[in-house]
Amino acid sequence: MVISIVIILVAYAAIQSGSVINLSPSLLWNRAKYKKFAELQEKLQWDNFLMYRVTQNSNGSIRYFPEKNFFLIASSPYFIKIDRTGNKVFELENSPELKFLDAINCYVTTEDGIYDFSAEKPHIEHFAEILNTDSTISDKVWVEDFFGKFYNTSDAVLYSYHTELISREAVYFRQNGKWIKLYTPKSSSFIYAEGSKIQCKINREQILPKWQYEHFLKDVQNATYSNELRYTDAYITPFNSDNTFFPDQKLDYTNKGKVKTQAFAKETYTTEGYLNPGIPNEFYGTAYYDLAIENTVLNFKTVANRASFGGDIETYLHVFELPAKYAAKSNVRFLTYDYSTNFHENKKQGVYIIKNIGN
Repeated sequence: MVISIVIILVAYAAIQSGSVINLSPSLLWNRAKYKKFAELQEKLQWDNFLMYRVTQNSNGSIRYFPEKNFFLIASSPYFIKIDRTGNKVFELENSPELKFLDAINCYVTTEDGIYDFSAEKPHIEHFAEILNTDSTISDKVWVEDFFGKFYNTSDAVLYSYHTELISREAVYFRQNGKWIKLYTPKSSSFIYAEGSKIQCKINREQILPKWQYEHFLKDVQNATYSNELRYTDAYITPFNSDNTFFPDQKLDYTNKGKVKTQAFAKETYTTEGYLNPGIPNEFYGTAYYDLAIENTVLNFKTVANRASFGGDIETYLHVFELPAKYAAKSNVRFLTYDYSTNFHENKKQGVYIIKNIGN
């Protein structure tokens, strides 16, 4: 009897780890249930919620701007504004005709002007002046007669490392609704990069930009943030003792939307490795999920993968939500699907908006 049980267990492990035959009890007992799960697709509706896709690429960043109560999605090649109710209200494509230079806060700079996504109807605002293109202004005059004067009287000040001139930085000032572009002196180091941040320092004093407060969203369940690199708390913590590396880590976030993986069905596999005799080391197939929000549940399925020999299922799914202190301003959340390989993909990657359509 013992030998028989051992043989059965070994056979079971061999089949599960070495083939696409699915012997998972969850799949066998709930096959009929899982067949009814909807594919992750352009639009899904259940109870009081609607989920629809707005981008088609992995790792799109999502930021929230509390002052004007809107979201900004950056997902190559688009910048997309979403209002507090979850509607797409503006989209800008980074095409050659745009002459894109930089994305700063809620602003997109181009060779011809700037788009302010916080505006009710974003449009290009052409430069009223472009100064110091020939780099004839000295450092002293630049600081005292230009930067200082404009900074004190501007409601928006942006720093950029990306301009159409070689080895030249720029400062953008908005005064009375008009944009002024001021190039730095050729040999100066007033504008510099510090990690991913662009800083300004004059006479050893750091000069802060003037822009709108922004925050990334968070998937509390997976301790992951909605920037394009999908930072996790585990990654951030060693660099963030003073909260300057990633200030949003100190915020509390809502956690109303949760994804639970119900099952994984193997469909194909890879056998990577120089000396691998053909043993699967990664399975690809379909995973089945429950998305629970406010006592409602959406059942859906999409492609996932899992390392062989009992590896974890890689879902590539996140549910991103607002910081708790802004939760009353919007009931919008986002599901992202960041499937990261072109093997066995279903082309469902992207950012999905989840909005409440109930009364």
